[in-house]
Amino acid sequence: MTEKYAVRTKGLYKAFHGKEVIRNCALNVEQGSIYGFLGANGAGKTTVFKLLTGLLTPTMGEVLVLGKDITTHKFELLRSIGSLIETPIFYEHLSAKENLEIHLDYMGIEQADTEAALVQVGLPGTGSQPVSEYSLGMRQRLGIARAIIHQPKLLILDEPINGLDPMGIREIRELLKRLAAEKEMTILLSSHILSEIEHIADKIGIIADGTVVQEVMLEDLKKDKSIELEEYFLSVVKGGTNHA
Repeated sequence: MTEKYAVRTKGLYKAFHGKEVIRNCALNVEQGSIYGFLGANGAGKTTVFKLLTGLLTPTMGEVLVLGKDITTHKFELLRSIGSLIETPIFYEHLSAKENLEIHLDYMGIEQADTEAALVQVGLPGTGSQPVSEYSLGMRQRLGIARAIIHQPKLLILDEPINGLDPMGIREIRELLKRLAAEKEMTILLSSHILSEIEHIADKIGIIADGTVVQEVMLEDLKKDKSIELEEYFLSVVKGGTNHA
């Protein structure tokens, strides 16, 4: 694509009942990159993700996804977006495979390999199992499978490693790296585990009180051996942005 950014927001505001929760938010996510979105609880990460996927409409400002405005091209863009936002919801009495097939039907996609998607996320041979029998970690993996099964250009993951054990965290990390490297998929993810973002991200954005207060390439941050991501994050959130 000629567009440099997979995601750009400009002057983005979102208010609920007159109270602004997102204010003048500017996000810049390069094509094919892995972008780590960091912020304290309540900072606005999930709200931004919902604005990017068209689940919420901006009060003011622009949301460009793959070069197009999400508010006017929502249904066209949804086929190019995969997402896992908050706790994944499934049809409990149906199998994993059936849940994936319903999602594909909703997306208007006729052919996709459900078993291959399950294998990718570490759930081989579980497709016929009712989701009601799935553990928390298995549900999280299934949510990721649903997000990637249609091979989106943009993958948005809100706390994707919730409920996963250390082995599962590593498996998902390697999967996301492969998707970015081999499929040129742009990945935007949030995580409370800063070390996980440090392992995977090309760039980080830090949101505080509804505003992205800092964006920095992780490579540039790592050049200064005296700076640790945790300390940097805390200093930025508290208002100290002089490390950039």
